[in-house]
Amino acid sequence: MRLREAYPEEMPHLYKLGHREWPKGRTLGQYIKDNQKEEAYGTRYVLADENGRIAASLMLLRLRPYLFGIGSLVTEPGYRGQGFGTALLTECISKHPEAAFMLYSEIGTEYYERFGFQALPGALQRYSSGICMVKADGVLYNRILNEPIPDYF
Repeated sequence: MRLREAYPEEMPHLYKLGHREWPKGRTLGQYIKDNQKEEAYGTRYVLADENGRIAASLMLLRLRPYLFGIGSLVTEPGYRGQGFGTALLTECISKHPEAAFMLYSEIGTEYYERFGFQALPGALQRYSSGICMVKADGVLYNRILNEPIPDYF
Protein backbone atom coordinates (compact mmCIF):
# COMPACT_ATOMS: atom_id res chain seq x y z
CA MET A 1 0.00 0.00 0.00
CA ARG A 2 1.18 3.50 -0.69
CA LEU A 3 0.05 6.94 0.40
CA ARG A 4 -0.84 9.38 -2.36
CA GLU A 5 -3.21 12.21 -3.14
CA ALA A 6 -6.58 11.16 -4.49
CA TYR A 7 -6.96 11.49 -8.25
CA PRO A 8 -9.81 13.66 -9.58
CA GLU A 9 -11.44 10.64 -11.25
CA GLU A 10 -11.60 8.87 -7.86
CA MET A 11 -13.57 11.64 -6.18
CA PRO A 12 -17.09 10.43 -7.14
CA HIS A 13 -16.35 7.04 -5.54
CA LEU A 14 -14.83 8.66 -2.43
CA TYR A 15 -17.84 10.94 -2.07
CA LYS A 16 -20.21 7.96 -2.26
CA LEU A 17 -18.16 6.09 0.34
CA GLY A 18 -18.22 9.09 2.68
CA HIS A 19 -21.92 9.67 2.14
CA ARG A 20 -22.68 6.08 3.15
CA GLU A 21 -20.88 6.71 6.45
CA TRP A 22 -22.02 10.28 7.23
CA PRO A 23 -25.22 11.14 5.36
CA LYS A 24 -26.56 13.33 8.22
CA GLY A 25 -29.85 13.73 6.37
CA ARG A 26 -28.17 15.08 3.23
CA THR A 27 -28.56 13.90 -0.33
CA LEU A 28 -25.41 12.73 -2.08
CA GLY A 29 -25.36 16.04 -3.96
CA GLN A 30 -25.48 18.02 -0.72
CA TYR A 31 -22.76 15.84 0.78
CA ILE A 32 -20.53 16.44 -2.26
CA LYS A 33 -21.09 20.19 -2.09
CA ASP A 34 -20.19 20.25 1.63
CA ASN A 35 -17.05 18.19 1.02
CA GLN A 36 -15.89 20.32 -1.87
CA LYS A 37 -15.75 23.25 0.57
CA GLU A 38 -13.27 21.24 2.68
CA GLU A 39 -11.03 20.67 -0.30
CA ALA A 40 -10.26 24.39 -0.43
CA TYR A 41 -8.44 23.94 2.90
CA GLY A 42 -6.49 20.81 2.23
CA THR A 43 -5.77 17.59 0.43
CA ARG A 44 -7.58 14.27 0.23
CA TYR A 45 -5.16 11.38 0.68
CA VAL A 46 -5.69 7.71 -0.06
CA LEU A 47 -3.89 4.51 0.81
CA ALA A 48 -3.95 2.41 -2.38
CA ASP A 49 -2.60 -0.97 -3.38
CA GLU A 50 -0.28 -1.67 -6.32
CA ASN A 51 -3.32 -1.92 -8.64
CA GLY A 52 -4.65 1.47 -7.56
CA ARG A 53 -7.49 0.07 -5.43
CA ILE A 54 -8.21 2.40 -2.53
CA ALA A 55 -8.21 0.89 0.95
CA ALA A 56 -8.76 4.09 2.97
CA SER A 57 -8.98 7.86 2.55
CA LEU A 58 -8.99 11.04 4.61
CA MET A 59 -8.84 14.82 4.28
CA LEU A 60 -5.85 16.67 5.70
CA LEU A 61 -6.83 20.30 6.17
CA ARG A 62 -4.43 23.20 6.79
CA LEU A 63 -6.23 25.19 9.50
CA ARG A 64 -3.28 27.27 10.74
CA PRO A 65 0.45 27.20 9.98
CA TYR A 66 0.99 24.80 12.89
CA LEU A 67 -2.42 23.05 12.95
CA PHE A 68 -3.94 20.48 10.61
CA GLY A 69 -7.44 19.09 10.69
CA ILE A 70 -8.19 15.49 9.88
CA GLY A 71 -11.57 14.79 8.36
CA SER A 72 -13.52 12.03 6.67
CA LEU A 73 -11.24 9.13 7.64
CA VAL A 74 -12.92 6.11 6.10
CA THR A 75 -11.86 2.60 5.13
CA GLU A 76 -13.45 0.67 2.27
CA PRO A 77 -15.73 -2.05 3.68
CA GLY A 78 -13.64 -4.90 2.21
CA TYR A 79 -10.47 -3.55 3.83
CA ARG A 80 -11.83 -2.87 7.32
CA GLY A 81 -10.22 -4.45 10.35
CA GLN A 82 -6.85 -4.85 8.61
CA GLY A 83 -5.11 -1.70 9.87
CA PHE A 84 -5.39 0.40 6.71
CA GLY A 85 -7.15 3.31 8.42
CA THR A 86 -4.48 3.24 11.11
CA ALA A 87 -1.70 3.17 8.50
CA LEU A 88 -3.21 6.08 6.58
CA LEU A 89 -3.65 8.20 9.70
CA THR A 90 -0.12 7.42 10.90
CA GLU A 91 1.44 8.25 7.55
CA CYS A 92 -0.43 11.55 7.22
CA ILE A 93 0.54 12.62 10.74
CA SER A 94 4.19 11.71 10.08
CA LYS A 95 4.25 14.10 7.09
CA HIS A 96 4.16 17.02 9.58
CA PRO A 97 6.05 15.96 12.74
CA GLU A 98 6.17 19.44 14.29
CA ALA A 99 2.47 20.19 13.77
CA ALA A 100 -0.63 19.68 15.88
CA PHE A 101 -3.69 17.83 14.60
CA MET A 102 -7.38 18.21 15.36
CA LEU A 103 -10.26 15.94 14.49
CA TYR A 104 -13.89 15.34 15.33
CA SER A 105 -14.66 11.78 16.47
CA GLU A 106 -18.07 10.19 16.23
CA ILE A 107 -16.66 6.82 17.35
CA GLY A 108 -15.58 7.83 20.84
CA THR A 109 -12.05 8.59 21.99
CA GLU A 110 -10.36 5.21 22.42
CA TYR A 111 -9.26 4.68 18.80
CA TYR A 112 -7.67 8.12 18.46
CA GLU A 113 -6.09 8.08 21.92
CA ARG A 114 -3.79 5.34 20.58
CA PHE A 115 -2.23 7.99 18.34
CA GLY A 116 -1.82 10.56 21.13
CA PHE A 117 -5.06 12.49 20.61
CA GLN A 118 -6.89 13.81 23.64
CA ALA A 119 -10.38 15.23 23.94
CA LEU A 120 -10.62 18.98 24.31
CA PRO A 121 -12.10 20.16 27.63
CA GLY A 122 -15.90 20.03 27.78
CA ALA A 123 -16.27 23.82 27.60
CA LEU A 124 -14.65 23.77 24.14
CA GLN A 125 -16.82 20.97 22.73
CA ARG A 126 -19.41 22.26 20.24
CA TYR A 127 -21.47 19.17 19.50
CA SER A 128 -23.15 16.51 21.61
CA SER A 129 -22.90 13.83 18.91
CA GLY A 130 -19.10 13.66 18.83
CA ILE A 131 -15.88 14.77 20.42
CA CYS A 132 -13.28 17.27 19.23
CA MET A 133 -9.79 15.86 19.85
CA VAL A 134 -6.27 17.23 19.52
CA LYS A 135 -2.82 15.71 19.11
CA ALA A 136 -0.19 18.25 20.13
CA ASP A 137 2.80 18.69 22.37
CA GLY A 138 2.32 20.72 25.56
CA VAL A 139 3.18 24.12 24.07
CA LEU A 140 0.99 23.71 20.99
CA TYR A 141 -1.81 22.14 23.03
CA ASN A 142 -1.91 25.17 25.34
CA ARG A 143 -1.79 27.50 22.33
CA ILE A 144 -4.77 25.70 20.78
CA LEU A 145 -6.71 25.97 24.06
CA ASN A 146 -6.12 29.71 24.17
CA GLU A 147 -7.17 30.46 20.58
CA PRO A 148 -10.60 30.14 18.98
CA ILE A 149 -11.31 26.61 17.79
CA PRO A 150 -11.32 26.67 13.96
CA ASP A 151 -14.81 26.88 12.43
CA TYR A 152 -14.39 23.47 10.84
CA PHE A 153 -14.57 21.98 14.33
